[in-house]
Amino acid sequence: MKRENQFRYTRLAGILREQILSGYIKPGQYLLSENELCKHYEMSRTSVRKSLNELLQEGLIVKKVGQGTFVSPDLVVEESQRKILRIWGAMPSYFADSCIQSIIEVFHQDNPNVEVKFIGMPSNDFWESVRSSKEQGMETDLLYMTDTHFNEINLEEAFLDLQEVMAPALPDLYPSLIEACTRNGALIGAPVTFSPIYLVYNPELFDKYGVKHPEPNWTRDDFLEAAKLLTLDTDGDGIVDQYGFSMSSNSTRWIVLALQNGVSFSQPFQQEPLRETLTFIHDMLYRHRTAVLNQRSSLIADAFLHHKAAMVMTSAIELAGWQNESYTVPYKVASLPFGERKETLQIANMFMIPADTQNPELAARFIQAAQSPEIQEMNGRSANFLSVLESVNEMLWDSSILKSINLQSDTSASCRFLSQLMPDPLVLELLEEEMGLFWSGLESPALTLDRLQTLAYKPQ
Repeated sequence: MKRENQFRYTRLAGILREQILSGYIKPGQYLLSENELCKHYEMSRTSVRKSLNELLQEGLIVKKVGQGTFVSPDLVVEESQRKILRIWGAMPSYFADSCIQSIIEVFHQDNPNVEVKFIGMPSNDFWESVRSSKEQGMETDLLYMTDTHFNEINLEEAFLDLQEVMAPALPDLYPSLIEACTRNGALIGAPVTFSPIYLVYNPELFDKYGVKHPEPNWTRDDFLEAAKLLTLDTDGDGIVDQYGFSMSSNSTRWIVLALQNGVSFSQPFQQEPLRETLTFIHDMLYRHRTAVLNQRSSLIADAFLHHKAAMVMTSAIELAGWQNESYTVPYKVASLPFGERKETLQIANMFMIPADTQNPELAARFIQAAQSPEIQEMNGRSANFLSVLESVNEMLWDSSILKSINLQSDTSASCRFLSQLMPDPLVLELLEEEMGLFWSGLESPALTLDRLQTLAYKPQ
């Protein structure tokens, strides 16, 4: 945990330092308050204060009691004589932390006179930060974001069509990625990594308690039996402190169970399979108590990482983050066993080129470097990120694992993005806002769905 906290405050210090030295935050301009920094970057007050103290010691900022923290008015940043490629990226980001520097290094090999500046922006208010930055006269050449941010855009004409830019990679890209990055016939997103949501388990806990390891075709009953056997009071104080499964209320997790049970979100809240899915989740959490609920968006696998849960749904992107933050929990991949339909969700990180960039050619070259087989293989080997290129994944990953995570040729079509599942973002927003009582165990699945149905079809 000490190394994790050190990593977090060092990362925030780096983000703020780059914002200051690049001119994003100007001399004399105030930084966000400590409370706002905690919220935007999902960090503790202790980590935020350590980050600010690091910048204070470097002479980049000044603190005044009762006024706040601002960039030193006497700060002078020398103008670079090299061409600058500016990237604004949604942070925190496991992929950016692990891989952006390696992409920059490869890019520099062919573009030695170009300086790349990556400026982190708070993920929670990414588009608002982009808008306000442009209003202040700041310029960017590339935007880096998640698929969630991508789906929030409503001005497709403000971004360049990347069909020609991505031509070298297109034949090897997964079709679902191309489809998800296309708006009104224009390919405006360039994916650089992605991952299906899949199941992992701790083999040491399975072995310790004599529980049979998951088999490729294991069923929901097999899963429930394993979860039951692995839910224990390990220290004998009468309180369960180890669970079979870590359940997350995040939409990219629990909706996988709904998909596997045949739920179609084109007709929201009306189907019996959705009621059955929520009942199954509710029973695990509150009737049989074989699962523990994790509602922290910043670290979905918290219980699993601390050996307090034997199984969890995760992604290759999150797994790479565990490695980056020095977690050593063992894991193996298991097939998703929650229903007859072998479907799952997927997530991605991608680049976009604003139409008003002053360096479209350099931005295009950077995307081509990020999608090159060299970089894709490097990131896969060094940090276990999945590649957006099918051939690279087939080279790096065992075929049995690719099958378990739905990435073989005959199963990759069953990986879907939330935006494809629910094109109307209001449906997802309604789900997330109205399920609080359900996740707290204070409302039955039947009552939750009845209320959701009433709200969804209420006349406007």
